Amino acid sequence: MDFTLKKYEDLCRAIKNSKSDSFTVKDYLSSKVKNNFIIMRHDVDRSPKNALKLAKIENKYNIKSTFYFRLKTFDKKIMNQIKNLGHEIGYHYESLDEAKGNFEKAKELFIKNLKKFKNFNIKTVCMHGNPLTKWTNKDMWEKYNLKKLGIIGEAYLSIDFNNLNYFSDTGRKWNSEKYSLKDKTESKLIKIKNTDMLINAIQNNKTKKAYILTHPCRWNDNIFYWTKELIIQNIKNKLKVVLRYLR
Repeated sequence: MDFTLKKYEDLCRAIKNSKSDSFTVKDYLSSKVKNNFIIMRHDVDRSPKNALKLAKIENKYNIKSTFYFRLKTFDKKIMNQIKNLGHEIGYHYESLDEAKGNFEKAKELFIKNLKKFKNFNIKTVCMHGNPLTKWTNKDMWEKYNLKKLGIIGEAYLSIDFNNLNYFSDTGRKWNSEKYSLKDKTESKLIKIKNTDMLINAIQNNKTKKAYILTHPCRWNDNIFYWTKELIIQNIKNKLKVVLRYLR
C-alpha cells in the first residue's frame, strides 16, 4: 500500500543506501553542485504531527531535509523538535494570496509573518500554491528582492530544474502535472507512478540529480486517516481538473 509511513521509510532506506547525498534546500544552495544528490523538501500544508513523524524517519537514516511551514501549521514545539533533528525549517508563504494580488501589501505581510519564524533563522522560503486563488505567490519576487530580506533562495525560483529529476506527490499522485495547477516543474527525465517506482529508480542510480517534494499529511499508517486523505485528495483532484478547464 502506497503513501504509508512504512513506505516512506522504504524510500528513506533506498536514499541512505544510494550513491546520492541528501541535501536541505539551504545546504544545496550554499554548496557546490555535486554529481549525485537528492534535495529533500516537505510542504507542511496540514498536520505538523505527521511532519515530525517523517522527520524522525529521515533522522534514522541520516537524511536531512527542509520542512516549509505555513502560518496555519506553525507549531513552535514541533518545529523545534524537527530543527533539533538536524532539518531545516522554512517559511511556506502565501502572501500574495493573503493580499488578494496587491504586491505592496503582500511584501508587508511577508515581512510581518517572517518575524514569527525569527527563532528558526529562516534562510529559504517556498510559495504555497492554493488552487482556489488566481495568484501565484512566487510572482511577487519579480518585483522585490528576496536577498535584501536576508533570504538566500526560494525553493522554486532559485533552482534550475532543466536537468533535474523533480518528483512531487502533489495530488497524492507522483509526477502528475494534471493536478499541479501552480507547480509546473514535474520531471521530464524520469516518469514514475508510485513510490515503489521512485525507490527502484534510486536503487538503480537513475535519479542522479533529484529533487523530492512530499506533503506529510499524505503519509499515514492509520487506515482511517489514510482513507480520509485518499478521499479528500480525490475530491480536490476532480476540482483541480475543473479549475484547469475554466482557466
